[in-house]
Amino acid sequence: MTELVLRGPDATLVGTVTGSGPPAVLLHAGGERRRVWEPVARTLEGAGFASIAYDQRGHGDSDGHGADELPSYASDVVRIVETADAAPVLVGASLGGLAAILALQDAGLEARVAGLVLVDVVPDPPPDSTRRFLQDTAGTLAQRRLVPDILDRSATLRAITGGLRLPVLLVRGGGTSPLTDADVERFVELVPHARLATVERSGHLIARDAPVELAGHLIEHLQDAQVRRRRIQRFLDDAHAADTAHPGGTLLAHLHRTGDTLERWSAPAWVVDAARVHAAYGTDGFPHPMPGADPQLLTAVVGARSEQLVARYGSCSRRESYPTFLTDAPVLVDRRTGRKTPLDAIDLRAFVELTAANEIDVFTHSPELAAAHGADVAALFRRWLPLFGDSARTAVEKWARAT
Repeated sequence: MTELVLRGPDATLVGTVTGSGPPAVLLHAGGERRRVWEPVARTLEGAGFASIAYDQRGHGDSDGHGADELPSYASDVVRIVETADAAPVLVGASLGGLAAILALQDAGLEARVAGLVLVDVVPDPPPDSTRRFLQDTAGTLAQRRLVPDILDRSATLRAITGGLRLPVLLVRGGGTSPLTDADVERFVELVPHARLATVERSGHLIARDAPVELAGHLIEHLQDAQVRRRRIQRFLDDAHAADTAHPGGTLLAHLHRTGDTLERWSAPAWVVDAARVHAAYGTDGFPHPMPGADPQLLTAVVGARSEQLVARYGSCSRRESYPTFLTDAPVLVDRRTGRKTPLDAIDLRAFVELTAANEIDVFTHSPELAAAHGADVAALFRRWLPLFGDSARTAVEKWARAT
C-alpha cells in the first residue's frame, strides 16, 4: 500500500493505493473513511486488481471547503481519476455514488472511466424516506446542508445516469437497506443495460457489513468484457493506435481484429486482452513500440498475466524460439538479451494462438505479404497444429489449406 496525497486550491485529499493491475476508485459513504474499504481492497489485490480509496473532503485525513455541496465532491472524483494508471471503475457507496454520477456529467471523464458501480444508492432517492433514514441512522449528518443540496439535484443526477453508456452495476443491500423495490425498478427503467446484485446479509453500508461479498461483485464487474474493452480502448486512444499505419490499414483495427479472432477461438480473456495490445512493446516483425508503453501501465490496462504474454511476444526471437516449440523443452529466447524462458503448456498455447491470429490477420489484409511469406507461415502452422486448442486448430488448418 502507498499513500496518495493530492493538494488542491480548496482541498487536500488523502488516499491509499493498494495492489497493481486494472484499477478501481473506491468512494466511501458520508460519515465514513477510506479505511472502511480495506478488506475490499485486500480482496481486489489478491485477484490481481488495484484500488484507490481516499477520504472524501471533510472526512478523515482530507480537509477542504465546500463539503456541503455535491459538486465539490464530484470535482474530487475527477482529480482522483487523473491519478490512475488506466481507466478505472468508479465504485461509489451512497454519497460516493452520487459524487461519481455528478462527475460523469463531463463526457470527457466518462471516456476515461471503464465502468461504474453504485453501492446501495440510486440517483434520485425519495426525499422523505431519505431524510427519515438519515435521521434514524446518521445523527448529525442528517442536519447538514449537503442533504438538501443532493436532493435538489435529483433531476440532474437522474439525467446524467440515464445518459451513461459505460457498464453499470447496482449492488443493493439486504433488509435494512433504504433502497426499495420501487427505487430499483425505477433505476432499471432508467439504465436498462445495468446489472443488479443483492447482498442479503448487509444493510446500507455494504463495505462494512459484507466486504468480501461486495468485493466479489466488484471483481466480476472489473472482469466484464465491456469494462475490459473500454479500459483497453482508452490506452489505444492515448497511444494513437488509430493513427498508426499497419499492413491492411491501421494498428488499431489490426489489434481489435486479432482480439476478436481469439475470442472466436474461445481463448481465455487474458489472452484476448493481450491480443488487443500485443504490439505495445513492438515485435520482431513490427519493431515500433507504442508511446508510453511500460510494464506498470500495461499491467494496469490488461493485468499482470496479459502483460507477461505481451512482453514475451514482443521480445521473442522467432528464429531461435520457434524450433523449440515442438520439443520436450519449449523456450522463448529474448531477441535482445538471449535469455531463455521455459514455456509450460498453457503459456505455449497462448503464445502460438496469438501468433496465428496475428499472422493470419496480416496476410488476410495484405496480399503483398501473403504472396511473399504466406506459404512458409502456413507450413509452420501445420507443424504447430498439435499445440492449438480445438477451435483454433480447426480455423488455422482451414486457413493453411487455402494458402
